[in-house]
Amino acid sequence: MTQYLQIADHIAERIARGELKKGTRLPAQRNFAFNQGIAVSTASRVYEELSRRGLVNAEIGRGTFVSNHFAPLDPSLQEPSGLELDLDIVFLLRPSALEMITSSTSHFFKRGMEENDVAPASARAETKTLECFAKLTSEDGFRVDPANVLLSGNGKQAIAAAFSALAPRGGKIAVEALTYPFAISVARMLGIELVPLPVDDEGIEPSALDRAVQSGLEGVYLQPTLQSPLVITMGERRRRDIANLLVRHELTAIEDRVYGFLKPMPPIAAFAPEYVIQIDSLSKRLMPGLALGIISCPDRIMDSLSRSLRSGGWMAPSLSVSLAQHWISDGTVDWVEDTKRQDAEEMFRVSKQVFAALDYRSASEALHGWLTLPSSWRSEAFVAACAELGIAVAAGAAFAVGKSVAPSGVRIAFSAPNPSTWTYGLRTIADLALSREHRKD
Repeated sequence: MTQYLQIADHIAERIARGELKKGTRLPAQRNFAFNQGIAVSTASRVYEELSRRGLVNAEIGRGTFVSNHFAPLDPSLQEPSGLELDLDIVFLLRPSALEMITSSTSHFFKRGMEENDVAPASARAETKTLECFAKLTSEDGFRVDPANVLLSGNGKQAIAAAFSALAPRGGKIAVEALTYPFAISVARMLGIELVPLPVDDEGIEPSALDRAVQSGLEGVYLQPTLQSPLVITMGERRRRDIANLLVRHELTAIEDRVYGFLKPMPPIAAFAPEYVIQIDSLSKRLMPGLALGIISCPDRIMDSLSRSLRSGGWMAPSLSVSLAQHWISDGTVDWVEDTKRQDAEEMFRVSKQVFAALDYRSASEALHGWLTLPSSWRSEAFVAACAELGIAVAAGAAFAVGKSVAPSGVRIAFSAPNPSTWTYGLRTIADLALSREHRKD
C-alpha cells in the first residue's frame, strides 16, 4: 500500500476510535508533513484522501476539521444512502484492491483502443472472450460452455432479461419468501406475480416448490449460496433435490450465483443443466462500478433470452466487456476476490464477537449478516434509529414478497472501509439493539 494511504488509514482509525473527535482541527499540511517526516505533496494527498472518505472538511482561511467518525464508501462506486456509515449496500473493496484495479486499468488503456472496444453493445462476443467468462464462472466438476454464455450490462439486467424471457405478463415465478429486492421490483414492472416459498436452514423447501408447481409456474428464482438476506447455503443434497424437481416438472430455474465465488461448490445447474439459467456478475467479485452480467443459458432458451436482452436494451457495452476480460486475464479479478474472502472472514469474526448476546447469523465466507431484533424493536423503527446515529442498515421488509410477513430483523452488509470503523459501527448497532429505551408501539 502506498505511503499516503497508510497514513490516511491510521488517521481514519484514530477518528473511528474517538481519539480525534468531530470538530478537531488538523495541523496545517506543511506542519503535518514536517511532523510525519514526509513531503508536503504527500501530506496533501493524505488530506485529499481523508476528504474523499468524508472524514474531514477543509474550510478556506480556517483549516481542515474532522467532520465524521464514520467513513462513507466511495460514491463513484455505489449508490450511497447519504449516511456516514452505509451498511445497507453490500460492497467491500480494500484500498490495495482499488490500487490493483487502477494499475491494471492503466495498462489496458495504454495499449490503445481496439475495434472490439468501441463496437456496439451486444449479448455475445468473440469466442476467446466467451471462453474467458465461461472459465471464470465454472466450478470444479462443472464446466460452463462458452457457446451458452450471454452478456448483459450488469447482474440486475440479467435478472430482468431472464424474468422477461420466462414469464409473460400475469405469469408466475417462485422465489424465496425473503428475496433480492430488485427481483421484487422488476417483477412488478414486468407484471409478473412472485410466489413466495418457505425456506429452512438450506433454502427453499423442495416440498413447497413441488406444491407451487401444481398451481402453475413459469420458473423459480433463487440464491443457493449465501442467500441474501438470511445467509443460507444449500448443501449438495438439497441442490440435487431441487434439480430433480426441475427435471420432473420441466421447470426452469434462475440460479443467482453472485455470491458463489465466496464459497465455491457445484451449482444447481450441475445437476440439471438443461433447466437452469445461471447468472453471475462482477459487481460482488470486483466492484459495482463495472457490474457486467454473465449468463449461462440452456440451448432451448438461448433465442428467447437473447431477444429479451436486445429488446430490453440490456446488452453489454463493448468497452466493459473488453476491460472485464483484461482484468480476468491478468489476474486482477482472482486477486481482488481473494482479498474479499480474507476481509469477509475477519469481519465475520468481529461481528460474531460483537453480536454474541444477540440472535445473529452469518458465515465466514459471507459479505453480509442477518440480525434478528429483540422483541422490543420493530425493524422499521430500528432502521430509523440507526439512521439517526449515521448508520444505514436494510430492514427485513425490503426483502419480503407480497403479503409475506417480514421478520423483525435487519441485514447488515460488510461494507465498512476499515476494521476500526467496522467494530465501532457494530458496537453502536449492538448497544442500540440491547437498549431498553425503545419498545414496540
